[in-house]
Amino acid sequence: MSKEKHLKEDKKKDKDKESQSEVAEKGKRKEPKPATEKELLKERLAQSEEQVKELEDRFLRLAAEYDNYRKRTAKEFEYVCRNANENLILELLGTLDNFQRALDSAKTSNDYENFHKGVELIYTHMNDILTKEGLKEIEAVGKPFDPNFHEAITQAESDKYEEGMVMDQISKGYMLNDRLLRASKVVVSKGKPKEEKEEGEDK
Repeated sequence: MSKEKHLKEDKKKDKDKESQSEVAEKGKRKEPKPATEKELLKERLAQSEEQVKELEDRFLRLAAEYDNYRKRTAKEFEYVCRNANENLILELLGTLDNFQRALDSAKTSNDYENFHKGVELIYTHMNDILTKEGLKEIEAVGKPFDPNFHEAITQAESDKYEEGMVMDQISKGYMLNDRLLRASKVVVSKGKPKEEKEEGEDK
């Protein structure tokens, strides 16, 4: 057998050995096992925990934003209220000045009539300012007693007013922009005196 033939046979044997080793290695390799139910549950749990964490982060950010918004709006509201009070006080300063002038004038003058007219003008001016700001006086005397607007201080007999009617006012009540600011303190009629009632019944 020639040398070339020997070489060819050796090469063939080497190739056969390589192919056999490849087959053996493939046999050793195992196909990946399908994920078990436990592993799937673990994966889903990990995903759920991640989603929960994201939602918690979003919630915390929203809570912080809302807190900042609340603080900002509270400051703005406080600023608006303070400025509104400043504007009202500024208008009332003129009335305060007029009261001071009236008091100074009363010290050096005995002219009661002019003093009375001056105070009346000051009162009218002040009332106009407050009316412009939404203040409205509650009507009481001659009206049926209404606990929503009137506060009964006492009751008294009256020839003029029927029972349950407001016959007198101790202090005025006021509404501010359709909201009760202060109830009127009133005297409520009991109706006619007992003697007059009895005489009327006898007739």
